[in-house]
Amino acid sequence: MNIRDLQAFLHLSQSLHFNNTAQEVHTSASTLSRMIQRLESEFDQVFFERDNRSVKLTPAGKRFVEFAESVIAEWRHLKHDFESTQQQLSGEISIYCTVTAAHLYLPKLIEQFRNQYPKVEIILETGDVAIAYQKVSERKVDFAFAVAEEKLPDKYLFQHLYHIPFKIIAPKQGAKFSRFIRADAIDWHQLPFVMPESGPAAQRLTEWLEKMGIKPSIYAHVSGHEAIVSMTALGCGVSAVPQPVLDLSPVKEKVQILPVPFSPKPFDLGMVCLRKRMATPLIAAFWSLVLEAAVE
Repeated sequence: MNIRDLQAFLHLSQSLHFNNTAQEVHTSASTLSRMIQRLESEFDQVFFERDNRSVKLTPAGKRFVEFAESVIAEWRHLKHDFESTQQQLSGEISIYCTVTAAHLYLPKLIEQFRNQYPKVEIILETGDVAIAYQKVSERKVDFAFAVAEEKLPDKYLFQHLYHIPFKIIAPKQGAKFSRFIRADAIDWHQLPFVMPESGPAAQRLTEWLEKMGIKPSIYAHVSGHEAIVSMTALGCGVSAVPQPVLDLSPVKEKVQILPVPFSPKPFDLGMVCLRKRMATPLIAAFWSLVLEAAVE
């Protein structure tokens, strides 16, 4: 058992797709299969049920996920501790953010950090902002772009970076409900809604609907802002997304921003990490750049 095998196992436990994981860990599907078989043989357990159509974690596999996450986290922390004693910082930090944040907000931070600490490897993971705090709390990542919460637990440090408008959107044309969207009036009660599955987007859209007195007909609950824009463009319903997500979407020409009596609550986007991690020099070094970016 080695760290690379554990990292490959964890990726596969999330993707449940051998080819996708093999590509991400830069190996072949057959080599990945042998890596998993080595782990299963070492523990005399079957971690995945697999056939030609699907891959599924077994109960033993789910237990091994917890073990692998713990080992890799401790390995990273120990590596950080050892390397912090060197004159120049080295090691790795991990950052979680949405695809949009990776395009718009992260490059400048990473460029500045790499210029100061060229020996530090930066690991980027993208996904739904709704689970940003969970990722940091479970120490699956060191930092995450997140939306500020009104009552933030004391264990977190949060630094505001950007003010993000949150817009109500609809397909431009061709939807079955398009006749209810007119320039002079919108019959909100006749419109199906594509609802964010969870997180700050779901909270803000729900609050806006309540203030508007709308009890929506829900077409679907969807995870991820980018997917919401796509489903809206396809005519599945109306929804709400952060303005930058719409601006970067390849289907933005098929979507319109609807005029509303008042806008949903905007996003206060920033960086979050665990307060106690500030004792680690590498974590503190990146956080200092975050604070500098907030002042600019």
